[in-house]
Amino acid sequence: MIDRDRMPRAARGLVSGPGGVSMGRTTRILTLLALLWPGALAAQDRTITGRVTDALSGQPLASVSVTVVETRQTSLTDADGRFRLAGVPGERVTLRLSTLGYRTATVTVEPGTTNVEVGLEIDALNLDALVVTGQATTIDRRSATTSISYVSGEEINRVSSPTVLNSLAGKITGVNLQANSGAPGGGIQMQIRGNTTVLGSHDPLFVVDGVIYSNASIPSGRGYANAAASVSLEADAVNRIADLNPNDIESIEVLKGAAASAIYGSKAANGVVIITTKRGRVGAPQINVTQRVGVYTPLRTLKARRWTEEEAVAKYGEAARPFFQDNPSPFFDHYAQIYSNRRPSYETIADVRGGTENTRYFVSGAWKHDEGLERNTFATRQSLRANLDQALGSTMDLQVSTAFTRNENDRGWNNNCNNYGCHGYAFAYIPSFVDLTRRNPDGSFPQPTVGVQSNPYQITELADNHEETLRFTGGVRLNWNALDRSDQSLRLVFAGGLDAFDQKNDVWSPNELFHEQPQTRPGEAIESGGRSLFYNWNVNAIHTFLTRSFTATTSFGIQYEDQRLQTYLIRTEGLLPGQRNVNQGTFTTVSESLSQERTLAFYIQEDLRLLSDRLLVSGGLRAERSSMNGDANRYYVFPKVSSSYRFFDPLGRGSEIKLRAAYGETGILPSFGFKYTTLSTPQIGGERGLAVSTQAGSPSVEPEREKEFEVGIDGFAMNGRLTWELTGFIADNTNIMLQRVPAPSTGYASQVFNGGTFRNQGIEIALGYSPVQTPSALWVARATFTRYTSKVVDLAGQPAFFPAGSGFGNLGRTFIEKGKPVTQIVANVYDKDGKATETMVQVGNSAPDFRVGLVNDVTIGRLSISSTVDWQQGGNVVNLTKYLYDTQDTTDDYGTPAFEKRAQARRDGVHAVYVEDATFVKLRELAVMWDVPPAVSAAMGLGVRNLRVGLTGTNLLMWTKYSGLDPEVSNFGSTAIRSNIDIAPYPPSRGIFLNVTVGF
Repeated sequence: MIDRDRMPRAARGLVSGPGGVSMGRTTRILTLLALLWPGALAAQDRTITGRVTDALSGQPLASVSVTVVETRQTSLTDADGRFRLAGVPGERVTLRLSTLGYRTATVTVEPGTTNVEVGLEIDALNLDALVVTGQATTIDRRSATTSISYVSGEEINRVSSPTVLNSLAGKITGVNLQANSGAPGGGIQMQIRGNTTVLGSHDPLFVVDGVIYSNASIPSGRGYANAAASVSLEADAVNRIADLNPNDIESIEVLKGAAASAIYGSKAANGVVIITTKRGRVGAPQINVTQRVGVYTPLRTLKARRWTEEEAVAKYGEAARPFFQDNPSPFFDHYAQIYSNRRPSYETIADVRGGTENTRYFVSGAWKHDEGLERNTFATRQSLRANLDQALGSTMDLQVSTAFTRNENDRGWNNNCNNYGCHGYAFAYIPSFVDLTRRNPDGSFPQPTVGVQSNPYQITELADNHEETLRFTGGVRLNWNALDRSDQSLRLVFAGGLDAFDQKNDVWSPNELFHEQPQTRPGEAIESGGRSLFYNWNVNAIHTFLTRSFTATTSFGIQYEDQRLQTYLIRTEGLLPGQRNVNQGTFTTVSESLSQERTLAFYIQEDLRLLSDRLLVSGGLRAERSSMNGDANRYYVFPKVSSSYRFFDPLGRGSEIKLRAAYGETGILPSFGFKYTTLSTPQIGGERGLAVSTQAGSPSVEPEREKEFEVGIDGFAMNGRLTWELTGFIADNTNIMLQRVPAPSTGYASQVFNGGTFRNQGIEIALGYSPVQTPSALWVARATFTRYTSKVVDLAGQPAFFPAGSGFGNLGRTFIEKGKPVTQIVANVYDKDGKATETMVQVGNSAPDFRVGLVNDVTIGRLSISSTVDWQQGGNVVNLTKYLYDTQDTTDDYGTPAFEKRAQARRDGVHAVYVEDATFVKLRELAVMWDVPPAVSAAMGLGVRNLRVGLTGTNLLMWTKYSGLDPEVSNFGSTAIRSNIDIAPYPPSRGIFLNVTVGF
């Protein structure tokens, strides 16, 4: 059909009706058209073919999206980098070529041209990576109006890491990562832009392929067996992001600011982590197999005092003398005896991807087994994934993502305890002249005669702390291009998914253990676990209107989220000898909890591109209601607005500077049950009774709200080889939930209410530079800098208080006080008269002064070297491990002036001496890889496409003045206010692995 609007004016009068002609004049019309407008008849007949390659190496690139800008016709390149576009208009057109890892390119195709060859430049600094701006919209990073950290899958998978979060350390701005301990299997908390709450959820929101992903941390019950001060916080629990296989990840985006994360409403004040997994590519099936084998060794252990016979007898009495009969100076390294496991760890990964333009697939499987340093500890993860992309005609496509994981671990017996049933704690009380491995002739362990009634080696032999988790995550996304014209388009997106896991824990502390024997009911068995089910769905409409002067994209939709978590714990004490079943004890207690939250939300967003894409303005809001709020039917609105302006070539050709500003609001939901006054069934005299909770419900409780301003200056120069991103932010967290004491006449001890205000502010800097880019060499260097501070602005008239997991007594604790940092650490110090102060004062801060990350990737020919260095300056740790050793005179510097100074301070009630500087520098990752020449790979036969071998290492080196095991470790694990308490954690480890990757 002839388009009348595209004809020369002289020819339009010959056309009768919309595309029809007078049959009597057909021959004359066709002749005239051929003379006046030869392209008119051929306009719909041109086919453009071409080939896309790597601009440096010349290698073909598969799955490159090639789009005709004027008509939006799109094709994907095959395995040889070739593409074909049929029905392209005959006039001049522009092709846009984009693919992950390469700079987006535009090519002008003149009339009559039917074949093009394009070389794409490597996007070494991820300038053209797509980042999320809405529920169903994305934008390239160079145009983004907010600061969004981006990490590619290649950066995540260079080395073998326990979890995804381990892989992020030192690579992104605005984030603080902290481990519970060095135990295998995870247990890391992620904090984005400071502390935002006291009683609410403090984890970021994780979204995997559009599915909300639970990062719950369910205690095993080990805290009961250890008689821990906090049975939940000190159980060294795994956070469930550990179930995700890092090798399946294509990219991670971290939405840090409120303007970026406002689309997720009251779940986003702690940031949002959006994870995209790998998908299929056009071309023949490509199989990749990776095998890693390595070993973990201690990064650091603690030393102990060496004793003379006279010192031992003076401390422990005549019971100590026999230990010196055969050796005048016996010494046994207890850390070396317990953390002696050097069995190999391994990881096997296999995946296959391929497909056509209509059907693409990615299938992977992995088996990872990490041995722990402690004897009989380990972590194993087995995973399967299948992702499918299917075109359903020319206007519709379907994406399916599925993953199944089995996770198993035994994390041992560490951290704080009060019955000496954990290793590091007991070490402080057991002198080094005691051999923990010694046995009686019958194979049993000798009864302790000095120190405490405990033998950590016996615990590793007989006790169990086992966990197993099964998990399934699946998502579906249907895209329908309902309208696709040159001036406007309408896309409808239907998406949904579910995430479910079942966790089971078995803890057994048999009654023959020495630390169990003095107990009232010796021997303990615990069965516990949890069952989680999350599902969410959303319906979205995205309308784009294009003119010569602007582009407007309107998106709106509805979202529904349902999250439920059921946990249980069965505890039996006084076990029968040799028994571990929970029905074989003399005293059994049972607890169970079910929490559920439902959210319904509506959103609308408008994005405007103006002034030839120089100016981008974005605004939107989300209105939501949740069952967690006091009024479950009330909608809370979370707005956002942001803008950026780009200056092209201000520093010469190939440069750009972007100014941006943003404002947004997000929130934190009340915890489950805050609005209710609950009932309990306490056990009294062997019978269950009925009692009203001492915490009054709060029927008016509502979400906390974060209001954040963000400004930034981003840019690049030298054709993208130098990049920078400078961000400043100030966030007020208002309506913070606090606890108050109601009137005594009510009979309640506490009640939750909204009223506090925190302020977080900081700066973030990300720099990238590629000094070398040649066909045979590439060097990419990145640096990150993060600094933020906090302040308690208002406590709604409430007195200062210690938050949950703040510490113990006056030994150094976090303290929430108006006008002070949220993360201040307080303790008693000497006053001007040399006496201990009556009240505790600020002596430190659990937050660092700043963090710096340095990442370098160097490729020379077939050799590749990558490294990640993480530097934390400042912050403090309360070293209670040293405190324990000091109180028992077992510390390695016993008798020195430093020891005597601490001892005197302890006698005076001044414990600030145990608050230490947490500065460190760590070599997080080092990888040296070599690509075997193709001739050698081909000679192996078996259809080998490529072969890569190398060595990788994690946590290889640490420089710090901190005297404990690790300045990053926190005994209380997952808490809203990080306390940085160090009490005998599992030691940190370094890993060295041999890596072999084969492609078929």
